[in-house]
This record gives sequence, C-alpha cells and structure tokens, in this order.
Amino acid sequence: MIKKVLLVTSEFPPGPGGIGNHAFSLAKHLAKKGIEVTVMADTNYADKQEVVLFDESLPNNIEVKRIKRVWVFTYFLRFWHLFSLVMKQKFDGAIFSGKFSLWLCGVLKTSGSKLLSIGVLHGSEIQISHRLSRKVTDWGIAHLDFLVPVSHFTHSLLNKDLQKKPFRIVENGIDVAEFQLLSQGVGSGNIKLKGDPVLLTVGNVTYRKGQHRVIKAIPEILKEMPNAHYHIVGLPTCKSEFEQLATSLNVNDSVTFHGRLPRREDLAEAYRQAECFLILSENQSDGDVEGFGIVILEANYFGVPAVGAKGCGIDDAIENGYNGFLVEGNTPSEIAASIKKVVTQRAFFSKNAVKWANDHDWNVVVEKYVDVLNKLLKNKQREN
Repeated sequence: MIKKVLLVTSEFPPGPGGIGNHAFSLAKHLAKKGIEVTVMADTNYADKQEVVLFDESLPNNIEVKRIKRVWVFTYFLRFWHLFSLVMKQKFDGAIFSGKFSLWLCGVLKTSGSKLLSIGVLHGSEIQISHRLSRKVTDWGIAHLDFLVPVSHFTHSLLNKDLQKKPFRIVENGIDVAEFQLLSQGVGSGNIKLKGDPVLLTVGNVTYRKGQHRVIKAIPEILKEMPNAHYHIVGLPTCKSEFEQLATSLNVNDSVTFHGRLPRREDLAEAYRQAECFLILSENQSDGDVEGFGIVILEANYFGVPAVGAKGCGIDDAIENGYNGFLVEGNTPSEIAASIKKVVTQRAFFSKNAVKWANDHDWNVVVEKYVDVLNKLLKNKQREN
C-alpha cells in the first residue's frame, strides 16, 4: 500500500492557477487517506506572508518544499531540490503535474532513478507551440511509468507513441465539503445579477475561455430570450477587446464585466443567481486548450446546468443532454437553442447537475489515484 508520495507541481496555492488548485486538492485528499505527501513547487505570485500562513494551515502529513524563482537559475534549483528529496527520503512513488515538472521527471529517470512515476496531464502543456519545449515535454512524458490525463481530449493530444503508454483517464473534481460551507456562507451583498435568464461565465477573460464566442451569439440569444443578460466574472485580460466586440454588435447593454471576485462567498452567490453557465472554450494556435473545465462542476454544484463547446476537454465535463449541452462554439443558433432548452427544463437539468457535481467530489476522484498508485506499486514489488 502507498504510504508516502512526492508531488512535483509547477503551481501550488496560495498563488493562482488551475494546475495548482488541482495539486492542492490531490495532496489534501491523499493526506485524508493517511498518505504522507511532500509537495515540491515554485513560489509563484504570492507574497511571503501569504505563503507562510497557507503552509501553516496544511495538515501535518503535508510538507511543502518551495523553490524561489531566480531567473535562469530556477531550472538548476528545481533539479537540485528534486534530487535532494529523492536521495534523502524514501517515497513509494512520485506524481508530476505541469510542464516543468514533466521535464524534471525526464531528468530524474535519465539519471537512473527507479522511483515510480505518474504524470497528470492537463492539456495546455502537451501542445506547446515552441518546438524545443514541446520536444522536451514529450521526452519527459516518455519517461513516466503511467499517465493520468484529465480528459479523453487531453489524451488525444499526445502523439501516437505516447498514446501507447499505460494510462487511465481521471477527470478533475471539486471539493464538495468546501462548497457546502460556501453555500451556507454570506456574500458581501454586492452581487446582484440581472437578466431573465441570467447567463454566467467564470474564468480568465481570454479567447481560450471563449467569452467572445458567447458575445457573438448574444444577438441570436436575444431573439429567443429578449431579457437575457450575460455576466462575465474573471480576470479582465481581454476585457477591452471583448467590450469593443459587444459594442460593434450593439449588445453591450446585455453584457456586464464584473472582474475577478476575490471572495469565494461572492463567487458562490454569483453561481446561485445564474440560470445557465456558459463556457465556449476555443483551442488556441499556441497550444493553449481547455483540458477539462472545473468551473462547470462548480456551477453544477449550485444546480446550474452548463452549455459548453465541443472539441476540447469540456466534452468530458458535460454529458450532453444530462447536466447541459455540448454545442459548436461558433454556431449562435445552436447556442441559443441549447440555452433555451436548459432554461425551460431547468428542474430536470438542475437535478442532474447537482448529482454530476457530487459524482466528481474529490473524495471520489482521489480513490482513482490511490488505486493507480497501489496497483503500480504492487506490480513493481512483484518485478523486484
């Protein structure tokens, strides 16, 4: 049985990032299973005091080794810390998550390490536009003992040789216990979403997240539902461009940009007020893609069905006709029709959405990781 795991990740809270949130949830729920977890991660986008307070809040069986970013020397620091950890501690296995972590696995295995290695593949780290970076990433993946893509779409991005490696699809999850607390909490009172129906997207305002595709569909949506209003929550990266798009289509009065909501309670309130969640993610030419779409599960927890784009990881996050619909992201008529179905059959879709979210609770998801780890460890012990 697995007792001690090394988790090497390119991101980790309190800094932002989906890979970091995934790593934290994985570490926390492995620890709940009684497994000792050592996390190795960069210190990203968080001040020292934030990091100290966060690390002090972790369970006793989670230890975090943080690497300070020092320009090009960061690469050498990562290598040094990884080798030091593997040499000094006896881990049953290691989990690598994020592009640089996959590179580290390649270096570690090339050096002769027999440490059992699993790679969590999210999507964007696989199809990198920079040719050398992509080759190094593929090289790192090739040295993994087992692959855990977060969706069938993510697995499909691998080249044919890497697709032959042993793998298991383990979809992303949410911490239902956290959302239970959030649903009982009180927001700031500043979240008041207008519209009938209220349409919502949560995520960085970018072309990859696809808010522009929703805006392009609004004229068609308004034909079906004249009082509909689209609310955009997230970092306003491309806000000015998307505002111009809304103005050019004469739908700016039907779109509101809220920016990032810093309090999780306010985000929960936004979900509660929404009637349909929209995520029309668009695959980018630089390899930036939607590997799964955790925000769909978050919205589903609050009973909000989703309409999402086909051709990306969202294919695994939405069961078409169950907790929402999958649509062609550039077909406004299909988008509008799907939203109308969700809204008019809200009770049916809402009930299914809640069940779907609970089926993706991290307490369920972590069992799949433990099963993979234990089976691989058992096979390794047999070989020895």
